[in-house]
Amino acid sequence: MRCSGLQRCYNGSVNAKGTIVLFRTARLLGQPAPHAVLVVGDSVAWIGPDAECPSVRADRIIPCGGATLAYGLHDAHIHLLAYASSLRRMDCGPSSARSIADIQRLVSQRAAQTPEGEWVRARGYDDFSLREGRHPTRHDLDAAAPRHPVQLDHRSGHACVLSTAALARVGIGQDTPDPPEGVIERDAGGAPTGLLFEMGSYVAQRTEERHDLAGTRKAVSKASQRLLSWGVTSLTDATPENDLARYEALRQRQAEGLLRQRVVFMPSVRHLTQFAERNLSFGGGDAMLSLGHAKLLVTLTTGGLQPSEPELRELVAQAHALGFPVAVHAVEKEAILAVLGVLSSLATNQAMPVCPNARVPGDGGVVGRLPDRIEHCSEATPAVVALLKKTGTIVCTNPGFLYESGARYRATVAREVLPWLYPARTLLEANVPLLAGSDAPVASPNPWQGVYAALTRRDAGGQALHPEQGVSLEQALGMYRGIGGAYGHRGIRVGERADLALLDRDVAQAEQGALLAVGAQAVMVGGEVVWER
Repeated sequence: MRCSGLQRCYNGSVNAKGTIVLFRTARLLGQPAPHAVLVVGDSVAWIGPDAECPSVRADRIIPCGGATLAYGLHDAHIHLLAYASSLRRMDCGPSSARSIADIQRLVSQRAAQTPEGEWVRARGYDDFSLREGRHPTRHDLDAAAPRHPVQLDHRSGHACVLSTAALARVGIGQDTPDPPEGVIERDAGGAPTGLLFEMGSYVAQRTEERHDLAGTRKAVSKASQRLLSWGVTSLTDATPENDLARYEALRQRQAEGLLRQRVVFMPSVRHLTQFAERNLSFGGGDAMLSLGHAKLLVTLTTGGLQPSEPELRELVAQAHALGFPVAVHAVEKEAILAVLGVLSSLATNQAMPVCPNARVPGDGGVVGRLPDRIEHCSEATPAVVALLKKTGTIVCTNPGFLYESGARYRATVAREVLPWLYPARTLLEANVPLLAGSDAPVASPNPWQGVYAALTRRDAGGQALHPEQGVSLEQALGMYRGIGGAYGHRGIRVGERADLALLDRDVAQAEQGALLAVGAQAVMVGGEVVWER
């Protein structure tokens, strides 16, 4: 035993307060031989060759058998409560419904099990994958469940279809004007077809589900357990409606032991005053639940920029004045360039928020100034990349979209734009800080689908979309560490907090296709084993 080495690495005694857990025969990324990792309390205390493992009385010894032990993964963009809610909804995704008739059959079956007049909610339909090649209508849903209000969410999260009864419940009729941010599709006579674009928040605010935060207990627990099963130990909730009630609901779920991940909570840019009145500022909270960037949605759904550029400028300036950098949802190149133009002009005229206590999720380092973020940044053309680099803006990309929607992209995205669709390699080579998120429930929260797609650019059918934009395993894992792919996936370090995932294989040696099946054997958050297979 090398006590001096242990003390030199740990800067303390193995008798320090806290549980002692010892991982044996673990494969560490970048290390050829098996290693031992000693965790004391909530931190990593010692790392070294397995043969040199110190003799300590560990409360628990976990034999790893050559499987990879790594930092837990961070989902940098997820809608946690929506994902939890989706687990309670009927699945009408491509694996369950290949036609509108399939959707009708599923809705009818669920309606038969649901008291008359209560909501039937389903999720995941994809018009591109349906045999009819179109969205369902209210008439399709009425035929399947004539005595129930029905809501069917598109897999993108940016559209939904309501039955006639559901439209009446939320107050949408022939004379209802389109809200500023959304579109009500209408037939030739001007009557709503049931298809709504960018109106999820509009619908939620007019139903009881929006206020059923207490009812999410079991669903949040199930969502948390699923994420842990893939090795996800922290996440950023990027829901544009995030308010103080949602923040408190997540804190309660953590206190109840139902939500085991660390959470960075993005407050809605339109609800920042709620947090300011409670003296909650950017980076505030604690190690388990902290406040992140202010979330803002910018779309082109209505044909023009929504919100308008002057309103966008005002919202961003207000957030900066309150000390919050912003995270702006922007997909199309026109929207992204407009957002970056606003960020660039504001950065010239006012200082970036100074956040001395803010930490990069998943990392131990303190950041004094944290840049704004672009969420998705789907069409990152050369003009977009140049402005991203100029402004120092962080990008949160979604490689899992390539896996799930590659066929749709090839069929519907302009050929000249395809090379610049989620171009991770180009962004990293431009030194753009790059994070990765699932956007669940829009896509699966399984990060290994994202890692696989980031490496290979292949979709679920095995077809690659501009594979030259693929990155290395270390870069992909870095994107899912919350520190940016440009920095790679750093090995486990002494003194850092023990948020660790023991994976079920040596991922560095695994075939690329095998990455899709990676899961966790054990997961530790803050030195506590919170999940085991």
